[in-house]
Amino acid sequence: MELRRVDPRELDLSLAHLRQLPEAAVKAKEASLRSKGQLSPLVAASEDGRLVLVDGFVRQLAALRLGLESVLVEVVQLSSAQRKAQVYLRNRERGLQLIEECRLVRELVEVDLQSQVEVGDLLERHKSWVCRRLSLSRQVSPRLLEDLSLGFLGEGSLRRLAQLPVRNQEELWAVAQRDGLSPRDTGALVELWQRAPDPAARCYLLEHPAEAVRRSRTAPESPLDPRLGMAGRELVKGLVALQQVSLRIQRRVKDGLGELPPAGRQLVQQAQQRAADGCRGALDEVASWLDAEGGGS
Repeated sequence: MELRRVDPRELDLSLAHLRQLPEAAVKAKEASLRSKGQLSPLVAASEDGRLVLVDGFVRQLAALRLGLESVLVEVVQLSSAQRKAQVYLRNRERGLQLIEECRLVRELVEVDLQSQVEVGDLLERHKSWVCRRLSLSRQVSPRLLEDLSLGFLGEGSLRRLAQLPVRNQEELWAVAQRDGLSPRDTGALVELWQRAPDPAARCYLLEHPAEAVRRSRTAPESPLDPRLGMAGRELVKGLVALQQVSLRIQRRVKDGLGELPPAGRQLVQQAQQRAADGCRGALDEVASWLDAEGGGS
């Protein structure tokens, strides 16, 4: 193991874009360096006279803020792809954020030209893990990725929004922010968008996302119009069914019923009267509700 004392300002930070450096973590490391000193060396790869920092980005920034003249660095020999892999491997116990994993996988594939299988081998992960992160990084709007990196958007919400086209991702995230939707409600909004039957229903979702989510909580499975809720959906479904039955009856009568004995005609007449009374009563109730104060709002 080669250890050197190095000025923290001289370390190459070309891999820093692969890491998130939360302010709270940097301040905590400042306090630790101040009270306990440096407990473990940073790790850097030697390349053409430069030391490319691989692990210890928070400690390096904390050391700069404290004005330390030198830090202890372990110097290693690694290829470009191996250096990036070490950014992940040396931090996997505490875990990297999803945005960090996505950036890393995409860079290994698109910059270092590694196959997904090769990336999996480098990171000691299954190909499916690599594939999911690569797909996520390519399918998500750059604006959403930026909000994720800034902590405005949670990982769960990002995964749900990623199921939509980029334009719709941004639309739904904008209204979720505007109306202060929780991550759970944001996920429900995405599901409603996917199940919405027509553009008008989706327009309603953009205008009234919180109300649409509230209405959907007790609603049955798809298809679901967010403007109706469960009770409204049942009513519209019944009216549509009534219309369809009436059309079938009209066609049947026009096609002819053949010869009916008097007893048969009497049964048809009784059924017609009951249906007329029942349907008229139901439709009158709907009309009264629509005419009532607030019924059509």
